[in-house]
Amino acid sequence: MLRYLGSKTLLVEQINELIDPQPKGSVFCDPFGGIGTVGSYMKQKGFQVISGDLLQFAHYFQKALIQLDAPPTFPNLISETGGDVESFLNQISAQHGWLIKSYCEERSFFTQENAEHIQGCIDAIWGWKASHHIDENEYAFLIASLIQSMDRVANTAGTYYAYLKRYYRKAIQPFNFRFLHPVQGEYPCQCYLKDANTLVKQHECQILYLDPPYNTRDYAKYYHLPETIARGEVPIPTGKSGVPDRHEIRSPYIQQTKVEGAFRELLASSCCQMILFHYTDNGLLHEEFIRDTLSELGGTIEEYFFDCKGYRTSSLSSSVSSKHHVYKVTL
Repeated sequence: MLRYLGSKTLLVEQINELIDPQPKGSVFCDPFGGIGTVGSYMKQKGFQVISGDLLQFAHYFQKALIQLDAPPTFPNLISETGGDVESFLNQISAQHGWLIKSYCEERSFFTQENAEHIQGCIDAIWGWKASHHIDENEYAFLIASLIQSMDRVANTAGTYYAYLKRYYRKAIQPFNFRFLHPVQGEYPCQCYLKDANTLVKQHECQILYLDPPYNTRDYAKYYHLPETIARGEVPIPTGKSGVPDRHEIRSPYIQQTKVEGAFRELLASSCCQMILFHYTDNGLLHEEFIRDTLSELGGTIEEYFFDCKGYRTSSLSSSVSSKHHVYKVTL
């Protein structure tokens, strides 16, 4: 999967252990869903998943992995692609385009050959959407698949906030367009392009999983190129990293002056039976504030410290520090 800041790929089993057992079909709400790592795992485990994010490209990953149960069949592209969209996109390229110019020739995010191939895919997918040959779900699936394929050959150390001075070994591999594989599940799931507080107000659930940003890092800038491709906007790059000058809606969870109020509001408007709050001990929200605010809900609070090998419990007075600190509130 795309290398994503804060991804919980190595911790999904431990997260599931904290809520097991739950009746099949219970609603699992993940309003800070990112690229769908936790949500897709919970779908596979038999939950109805509701997820959300503010970023368009992350929303498309969620739709592709969680909302869909199988790759689309693209009935309106049969005549153009011969019925094999994946192979068609794996063969096309473009000689000119904004990505080639700004993110290959001017900034070394991709080799020339890979940039031409990626540009060809962008032009085709954007064109199919503009001509109404694909619907929103089909577009989301293709864009998420393109971003995933593109990331495999990106000349970066993890995000798109900077590129490497020399082409790294993965960047000189040939680009291959590959479909993502939607996760199979027993129950329908829904994904939304919404801020977390709005999503929580609008949906009841059994388990509310909260994994907000921990610091002031703005994901819209760190993943500006995937976001540009998802939005279908030709960018005006600025600076060394080519970050477009866009007026983004900044999450209150990355702003020190707003995060406490946003967290209080979210909890006050939630309707659930269990809350898992996944945070770090060195984040914008301090431990004492978190405990005090969660205790106002009136439930039972347990605390867990995760590592990639498992988890263990700790008393409230413990001095143990961990990057993965989970507060479980049973209401």
